[in-house]
Amino acid sequence: MTTVIVAEKPSQAKAYAEAFSIKNRTKSYIELDRCSTFPAGAFLTWGIGHLIQLKYPKEYKQPINTWDLNNLPFLPTCFEYKVDSKKYAQYNTVKELCMKADTIINACDVDREGSNIFYLILEHAGIRNKEIKRLWINSLEKEEIKKGFNQLKDNRKDVLMFQEAKARMLSDYLIGMNLSPLYSIKLSKIADFNTIFGVGRVQTPTLSMIYHRQIEIENFKSEPFFEVHADCSKDSQQFTAKMKLKEKDKAIVDKIFEDIKLKDYATVKDIKRTQKQKQAPKLHSLSTLQTKANKLWRYSPKETLAIVQKLYELKLVSYPRTDCQYITEQEFQYLDQNLESYLNMFNISSELIDNRSMRKRFVNNSAVQEHYAIILTKTADVEKVNMLSDKERNIYEEIYNTTIAMFLKEYIYEETDVELIIDDHYFYSRGKVDKQLGWKELFNQKENTESILPEMNIGEMIKAKPFIYEGMTQPPSLYTEGQLINLMKNCGKLLEDEDTEILKEVEGIGTEATRADVIEKLKHHDYITTKKNQVMLTDKGRLLARSVQGTLLSSPEMTAKWEASLKKISSEEQTLDNFIKNTIKYILHQIKQIDSDFKKNQLVDNKGQSVVKIDDPNVIGDCPKCKESVVKKIKGKKGVFYACQNKKCKFVIFKNIFGKNISTTVVKELINHGRTKHKVKGFVSKKGKTYDAFVKLNNDYKVTLFFDNKEG
Repeated sequence: MTTVIVAEKPSQAKAYAEAFSIKNRTKSYIELDRCSTFPAGAFLTWGIGHLIQLKYPKEYKQPINTWDLNNLPFLPTCFEYKVDSKKYAQYNTVKELCMKADTIINACDVDREGSNIFYLILEHAGIRNKEIKRLWINSLEKEEIKKGFNQLKDNRKDVLMFQEAKARMLSDYLIGMNLSPLYSIKLSKIADFNTIFGVGRVQTPTLSMIYHRQIEIENFKSEPFFEVHADCSKDSQQFTAKMKLKEKDKAIVDKIFEDIKLKDYATVKDIKRTQKQKQAPKLHSLSTLQTKANKLWRYSPKETLAIVQKLYELKLVSYPRTDCQYITEQEFQYLDQNLESYLNMFNISSELIDNRSMRKRFVNNSAVQEHYAIILTKTADVEKVNMLSDKERNIYEEIYNTTIAMFLKEYIYEETDVELIIDDHYFYSRGKVDKQLGWKELFNQKENTESILPEMNIGEMIKAKPFIYEGMTQPPSLYTEGQLINLMKNCGKLLEDEDTEILKEVEGIGTEATRADVIEKLKHHDYITTKKNQVMLTDKGRLLARSVQGTLLSSPEMTAKWEASLKKISSEEQTLDNFIKNTIKYILHQIKQIDSDFKKNQLVDNKGQSVVKIDDPNVIGDCPKCKESVVKKIKGKKGVFYACQNKKCKFVIFKNIFGKNISTTVVKELINHGRTKHKVKGFVSKKGKTYDAFVKLNNDYKVTLFFDNKEG
């Protein structure tokens, strides 16, 4: 009996192999020795992510040029696949081993994409009639790996997850292959904009949400408002009180202020003290961790995912690509058993421990499906933690804090509401003082002491000087990348963690594993830029967002329904074929409606003539060599370069010159003036030393360096 284990990537296979005795190791597979888990031994091999890809239409046996509108819609009756050219050797190894196997174990990540990677290999290799088992674990610790291989599941659920993933993949492929060329060609004509407009089922409605926020900000008209405040003090402690009044009409406020402007004292009418408590934050899903990391440290969602993935591979935290914020009783028990060793990692006092019971806020067996929340593993490995980079340690400590916080005392504070009277006019102030930091001690979230009110008694007089406060209404803020994750998860609703508890069920757009990639695609297509962690539209992004307004492509609610429909494939309430049929209807509708949509969104007039003109942001300037065309910034397979669009000219400047990536500003100086005005810093010699130099174009329009300004 030959058993073959297929992991998703080499690092995952390495972790599996470390849990067993190794008989032989090669570049493409590992042979495991006989043991109680594998009496006949086993072969462990791996993918390198996706080994199998969908072909582009031009690569089909009968090639199709989808960039000719006459060839749209592109709706193949049989989808064609290919092996990634860089991964062919590994594919052949996986194929050969699986062909000889009696039992094949899918040990890829336990999610839809892991199922997709595994079954696409089997389908493409023509492997059938094999016994298939599923490894289902959430940790790469040796104990959990052994336990998982000893408790393999059948592949019924695995196959359904593959059907869902395949439906998602084929649907997104069809939309991209049809609507991207459609919108690219149409928009390029009306906007004199020669570039590709990538259109996607999730990325385009996300772009639309960013567009709506930016339009809301641009249309916002700030207006003044007026309030009556009072500077109060007692025993040298100062605070501010204000009336429950906010008026645009200053005359109304002036009339009230006239009665009290000469007053110097207020009477304490009422004091209410309320003791409140706040529970520890919920455990992290990937999206809540990404949102928090972006808020605290401005890490991009993609960066956070990469960091937590590394922590998972280091066996410090559980599986990262989870949408769940709960654990089961089993996880709670091991956390409870290891609590003292966790506390010792950072010298946390055991006196803070208050509650070791299973509370529904954290432990809910029925809420955990494929994966539980991101928590600590059983091993408190201080040596590994001490070797982490600053960014990795930040993410680890955030997961550590949320894990430990559920055992700690509640955060308790006292809220004081004071009601004051100044000549029959009521003023209010609120103070807050910490009584017990509890779990907040982990997060260093001590409250500002300025919110503490002085001790007062009902009926006493305190100093109070009224004044008119003038403010301006503020527009909403630009979204951050972390907020985009939140928006996608909650279908356009920007919610804090506490707010999400109110919602019983929200169908978001994208998945926990793909939302970071959606944001990266928006950047890649030059639809958005980020500055100081704020997301802004480019002209290109604005044009596409404007063109799809009012269509299904712009609707996060419609996309959320698609996600819900996809999930029904796993529960056998929906089929892959039906989902693809609905996708095709959607594509046909968009192709049919695009011209009328452009008119409705005022991109063209009734005659179909363009009424917009947006300059291509990739155009750097006129070509200094041929003087007949323009130089454009181009992203190629080997990096960025700047090239003349006249094919006969062959003028080009590469972004990386003499060991340094030069800026677009330097390129503009070169094509406009032939040289830089100042020295450019950071060139690297062959010996690895850095130096500064001027940059110029020589007589052959090649980039050269010079060191004396007189040379230029």
